[in-house]
Amino acid sequence: MSAIIAGHRGVAGTHPENTLASIKEAQRLGVKWVEVDVQPSLDNALVICHDHTVDRCSNGSGRVDELTLSQLQQLDFGAWKAAQFKSEPILTLETLLSYCHENQLAINLEIKIDRHDAKHVVSLVKSAIDSSLIDRSQLLISSFSAEVMQELYAANLDVRLGVLGNRLNNKLLWLIDSIDAFSCHLSYRWLTQKHIRSLKTRNVSIWCYTVNNPKSFKHLQLVDGIFSDFPQRFSAQ
Repeated sequence: MSAIIAGHRGVAGTHPENTLASIKEAQRLGVKWVEVDVQPSLDNALVICHDHTVDRCSNGSGRVDELTLSQLQQLDFGAWKAAQFKSEPILTLETLLSYCHENQLAINLEIKIDRHDAKHVVSLVKSAIDSSLIDRSQLLISSFSAEVMQELYAANLDVRLGVLGNRLNNKLLWLIDSIDAFSCHLSYRWLTQKHIRSLKTRNVSIWCYTVNNPKSFKHLQLVDGIFSDFPQRFSAQ
């Protein structure tokens, strides 16, 4: 199997998603890529969290963008998954970039916006990357927001960009062309041979989410990347 296997939110199947514990487990398993979600706190610290609230994945409550980094750091982001992860702190983008630089781990950063200004969030991401030692080749940035993707392209980050959607359509194809996207990230459930041909004609890398059973994805051998909560299940493929 030649596709890249990326740990979805680290190894979310067995570890608390988007935490350093989850990232370290991916590395222990020999996974070379991880995917994480990035969004700003109230005081513009970039933190690794999927939901726009902390309710599901911590012992706290409230919106991420209504809590300061200091307040977020007082919460436990591990115990909800299992007692062994008690006191796992929220992960910041700064810490993640440093860890991945030191351990040669590649990252797909998915930028989450809700009521945020896209240009402002992209400027925060650019500043974080510029301030880190990570090699640009270790980064791939994506977002469901077309506005974010266009701002990333305009920012000249010298980082690969991945257009993210549920299923391929003309709107996504237009965005891919307009920002010279490296990859397109789609739900494996809706991927068709026609989609594959269309993207390969454009020389666009095809990544699919979230594949947790290798046998459930009939196009497994035709794509370039897979996001999985259980990347260890692909080791024998």
